[in-house]
Amino acid sequence: MSDELVDTVLGLVRLRRSARKTLAITVQPDGSIELTAPARSRIEDILAKVAKRTVWIRRQQREFSVMNAKRPPRHYISGATVRYLGRQYRLKVSRDAATSVKLVGAFFQVVTRHGTESEVEVLLSGWMRERALDHLTRRLGEWDRWCQRHRLPTPRIHLRRMPKRWGSAQRDGRIWFNPELVRAPSICIDYVVAHEVCHLLHPNHGPEFYRQLDQVFPNWRTVKRRLECAEL
Repeated sequence: MSDELVDTVLGLVRLRRSARKTLAITVQPDGSIELTAPARSRIEDILAKVAKRTVWIRRQQREFSVMNAKRPPRHYISGATVRYLGRQYRLKVSRDAATSVKLVGAFFQVVTRHGTESEVEVLLSGWMRERALDHLTRRLGEWDRWCQRHRLPTPRIHLRRMPKRWGSAQRDGRIWFNPELVRAPSICIDYVVAHEVCHLLHPNHGPEFYRQLDQVFPNWRTVKRRLECAEL
């Protein structure tokens, strides 16, 4: 079903209908609010529930606002910092006809034809995407036996840039990951993988989903907060 805009006590909010049984309220890192409601739920009931969660929603928005204010824009010049698997590296940019990206010690050595920031960004993003695919494939492969025990399809990895999400799972076993995740600490990557694999068993963010996540990743709340606060 297509999304719709509804006028709530917090202003216009995007609403999506689905097969889930309860209303899900999600505050995105940019402060926007997304609602996912049962297909047949009344709009009056949805608005009432949003109104009851106003304090929580406002608190989430303030926390994200503080986090975002601390995140400086990325630069792709010599001396700029780059995060990879949670560690900080420095950029060394040089010019040559043969372009390349190498991680040497504490530095990312990037060779471009003209030395522009856009060239560096493209090359570095491509390098990160390749490492993300390799890293996430290995991490996801560790869940094959778990999926077999629960009679779930073998997870299949896909990469896609998602401005507001780290991952998304489909019932047929397809799991989409944001390649930017490779910049985060390894334990944060493990959390996102566990989160999405649990969605193969429980598609919605209901009590059963969180009970399952508690079992397979007991400290997920702490790690989730670490990921939200990470400077990537």
